[in-house]
Amino acid sequence: MKHALIERFLALVAIDSPSGQEEELRALIRELCDKESLPYTLDEMGNLFVPVNCTERPPLTFAAHLDTVSNAVGVKPVVDGEYIRSDGTTALGADNKIAVALSLVLIHYRKELGPFGLLFTVQEEVGLKGAKRLGENIKAHLTSLFAFDSSKAVGTLVMQATAKESLHLLFHGTAAHAGISPERGISAISTACKAIAAMQLLRIDAVTTANIGSIHGGSSTNVVCDLVEAEMEIRSLDEQRIEEQLDHVLGCCRDACIETGGRFDLAHDRAYPGYRITSSAARERFKAACRSASIPYTEAVSQGGSDVNIFRANGIDAVLLGAGYTGAHSVEEAIAIEEIGRLAQLARALVGPSDKER
Repeated sequence: MKHALIERFLALVAIDSPSGQEEELRALIRELCDKESLPYTLDEMGNLFVPVNCTERPPLTFAAHLDTVSNAVGVKPVVDGEYIRSDGTTALGADNKIAVALSLVLIHYRKELGPFGLLFTVQEEVGLKGAKRLGENIKAHLTSLFAFDSSKAVGTLVMQATAKESLHLLFHGTAAHAGISPERGISAISTACKAIAAMQLLRIDAVTTANIGSIHGGSSTNVVCDLVEAEMEIRSLDEQRIEEQLDHVLGCCRDACIETGGRFDLAHDRAYPGYRITSSAARERFKAACRSASIPYTEAVSQGGSDVNIFRANGIDAVLLGAGYTGAHSVEEAIAIEEIGRLAQLARALVGPSDKER
């Protein structure tokens, strides 16, 4: 199964599927299902669910997202000793094509395995959009859900993950000719700079981060800029800290506007909620599978978001698991062949043998 997984993974990373352009990869999966006489359910968003060895709700489902970040396009994978990497010009796309490859290999070995489901979501990398709009026709099939979508080592389960608040800031000034009558203007750039300079950013504390991701404004040096836009995020494992940091940002913007005479607007929303697992049948099944596969079980905390944040908020017993890749989203992204072997072992242990194999 390990070698089959490696071969399938190498083939899949060569198929471009940046967020919003998953059609070719989804078509490949649908063609495989048709060839193997497997039913599937498609929702309006483009998410795909496949029951395997069952017609009722499967006892467990593997989840993977079809999309990659935009710099995992034109991937040329290289087997470099004990690792698989890209050629150094793109990301590898192991996030999350190693999990997609695993799902397709499980279909190949299904006669040796018990019942399970496969869920393929879209647009995870651009705000978990597929999971947020998962169709009821798919939700009805889900019980325990296992997502190999973390850069942690295989055998790791993420017990707690951060919440994220997205902020859109507008700083308003007054346009004027910068050379003839600058006194009549109010610089939105000056207001934005004063506000941002006063903000606590990047690492705030052990569980909280904040970042200005982009800032845009102005059109010409001879015009006092009257509008600046900034995109920002706040993340924390403690949702109260998000509210406190949000108040801090508001205070900095108010103070800057008082000083310059400008004004600001701030729109924000919860991009995704955090979670902390206390009791979970999926977690217990995963621990048992690790024991069966002789793979050390560990627990971790993550300050990244995934489809699991959305699944758990919707009452689905989902767990985020280590997939063994490193350097996700960068040209240094790689996955160890040893980790791929462990992933195959663990997936087989999670599903369990077919009745004939018992």
